[in-house]
Amino acid sequence: MDPATKYLLNRWQSLRTEAGLKRAASVARWLWLAGLILALVVAFGLYYELPPLAVAAAAAAMGWVVAERNALKSRISQWPMVVSYIDWGRVTNDLGGDQETA
Repeated sequence: MDPATKYLLNRWQSLRTEAGLKRAASVARWLWLAGLILALVVAFGLYYELPPLAVAAAAAAMGWVVAERNALKSRISQWPMVVSYIDWGRVTNDLGGDQETA
């Protein structure tokens, strides 16, 4: 199995349990906080006229963090609908049967 497929199947398997969903929501909250801190860094960088490269790097990091948080939040909100369409037996078999089954 290629690494991208294995990564996706492991991510699905981790979201299958309630603990996995809680962990994903916690990561989303941390990403929100990181995005806020980076936004403040950009604002202060512009106000105090820090080097443009530093402000641009912070802005790019902020954009990436916000995009990751939004993607995670959308996956969490769509999960209850998607989970019923996944063949969990096949996922478990493809991962080698070493994953927890529910």
